[in-house]
Amino acid sequence: MGSQRDDGSVVGGRPETRWCAVTGARGFMARHLVAALLRSGEWRVRVTDLAPAIVLGPGENEALLGDALRDGRAVYASVDICNLDQVTKGFEGVDVVFHTAAADPGKNNFKLHYKVNVEGTKNVIDACKICKVKRLIHTSSSAVVFDGVDGLFNVNESLPYPDKFPDAYAQTKAEAEKLVMKANGIDGLLTCCIRPGSIFGPGDIILPTLDRYGRTHFIVGNGKNCDDFVYVENVVHGHICANRTLSTMEGAKKKWRESLLYN
Repeated sequence: MGSQRDDGSVVGGRPETRWCAVTGARGFMARHLVAALLRSGEWRVRVTDLAPAIVLGPGENEALLGDALRDGRAVYASVDICNLDQVTKGFEGVDVVFHTAAADPGKNNFKLHYKVNVEGTKNVIDACKICKVKRLIHTSSSAVVFDGVDGLFNVNESLPYPDKFPDAYAQTKAEAEKLVMKANGIDGLLTCCIRPGSIFGPGDIILPTLDRYGRTHFIVGNGKNCDDFVYVENVVHGHICANRTLSTMEGAKKKWRESLLYN
């Protein structure tokens, strides 16, 4: 019979299946994340999103998520992250939260972005503390260190936030990131922020958009602009690795030291 580890799994025996929650779980990257968590066999997944009920897309009903919803390995919860009571109810009994929900970056509406990205993230953090969630993995963005003018070359997480942000999305995602990092190590909650660039892969809108621009000969800037593109499954893998790192004592200590740089 195996012994219990800090992360809830069993050493020398069959891993224990635990609950995690994914906010904004019907979004592009989040759908891939939910699928990966279910495929791992290590997690039961609470799929949370704004819609009152889940509507499975083509192929999903008989695929992994559809099967998981039927046999209880996944459940759907209608959650508005701007409502603390709903978020708290959605996180009950959960060990880990993957926070991917965010306002549409295509809408440059500061009031909307602040409500969802900042106030919503604060609700997620507060609900994690109320529900004794162990780890919070936050999907941030490389936009939080972009000033809208100078390209990002050979930079890492030590690059400071810009004095001025190019849009409401970048500004509020940076504010949300600060809240998440400040919460690290408080009330038993460990946190991490991941900053992907433009995400592409099956089901994305990046490549179709670029294709339309190419056919219309539309040029952004001087035509020599650089941007980072990252495959969706690599972003998913980064989230899962972040959780695994925080579940070890060594990884948690390292993350605590890094958080001091943000606060």
